[in-house]
Amino acid sequence: MLIRVLSIVSVAQVSAFGFGLGNHNNCRAPTPCITNHPSALRNNTPVRCQTRLFASGGFGGASSKTKNKKKGGKKKASSSSSSPSTKKMNPRDAKRAKQELAERYGGDIGKGTQERIRTSLENLEPHLREAAELHKAITQFDALVAPMTAADRNRLIPAAQSQIAENDREKLKAIVEERGLSDLDLHNVFQRITWDAAADAKATQADIVGNTMKSDLQERITKACTIAVESTECAEEGEGASVTAAVGKVLDVGCGHGAIVRSLVDAGLSEPDMYVGIDLSGEMVRAAVDRYGSARNGRTGKGREFVAGDFYAYDFGGDGGFDSVIFCSALHDLPDMEGAISKSSSLVRSEGGKVIVVHAQGAQHVLGQNQANPVMVKRGLPTTKEWGEMLDDHPEWGLTLEYEPADPRSDREEKEGYLAVLSKN
Repeated sequence: MLIRVLSIVSVAQVSAFGFGLGNHNNCRAPTPCITNHPSALRNNTPVRCQTRLFASGGFGGASSKTKNKKKGGKKKASSSSSSPSTKKMNPRDAKRAKQELAERYGGDIGKGTQERIRTSLENLEPHLREAAELHKAITQFDALVAPMTAADRNRLIPAAQSQIAENDREKLKAIVEERGLSDLDLHNVFQRITWDAAADAKATQADIVGNTMKSDLQERITKACTIAVESTECAEEGEGASVTAAVGKVLDVGCGHGAIVRSLVDAGLSEPDMYVGIDLSGEMVRAAVDRYGSARNGRTGKGREFVAGDFYAYDFGGDGGFDSVIFCSALHDLPDMEGAISKSSSLVRSEGGKVIVVHAQGAQHVLGQNQANPVMVKRGLPTTKEWGEMLDDHPEWGLTLEYEPADPRSDREEKEGYLAVLSKN
């Protein structure tokens, strides 16, 4: 029976690695590996993507709704910036783009994505490929038996299968110790390979529909982006008030192909150089640079910065460098949520900096992903209770839960999706 059940999990795993089961089409998309060398995996060396300046193109225009609460009036859009386009492709161009995309994936996007993933895994160095396979098998087995009682496990899981799992653990432990790998390294292998494989399809399909989503999902993303942008504006100082000056920067973690760039611009992010995006997938970042990397601030000459690298390891240049850090359909892809929030707390400025976690489809959707694919999605999104416990355990973060997320399966989740907003004291 276990073999049959594990086979079902394996099929779900392959499907989840294929195109379409990831939720990044709604917000972002965090991959052949940028490098297979173990030293690079240990160091998580990021690649800073440089963009070229073009005479036109890219996003960057100020929204007509942009407000500046500082003394001196409204912000002015850069003369070199252009307003973001939401225009869908016409039917003829859309048909051609779909045909060309399918050809690039061998005639079928889903199967083509899975084939790219398989090829990338096969091209890993032998020790890394073995470690990745053991990591996947152990993670799937643990997820399978975790909800079982001891009696059910004894009844359903043959002793031989449990022994195989223990043997796999010993093998993986030996490889990890010999090669200096970690659980994070192995998790990143699957994330990079999966989203590198899907990047072209995700970005092209977004182009076809004009970078828009279903209206209810878009409203949820817009709400989160508006909070992120408003944090870049200083409230007007009243008599005796002490307000920490805004930095004028937003960090998009798990930026994918730049899926929320337009939403941030529409929400009032008036200059391109106010945006920094980071993603583990080099192919996703390449797609983002191609689409949104050309716009420049007419005053500074700087544009958006897209980084291909590990959020945990990347040096953003010191504490307090951002007004807001936003995770849009991304936090659940990171294996250490507490570590991600801890780093975010150091990156946002004090007295009003925001850490924003949004998932338009809601926490229940993420729980389903965790059940189908525990290798990629380690756990669900934190509930209000879990946020409270986390913040109580880490007063050094200086964060307060300002907006509580809806519980999974609740009526409120049905209306709002998932949104948690933390404010830096």
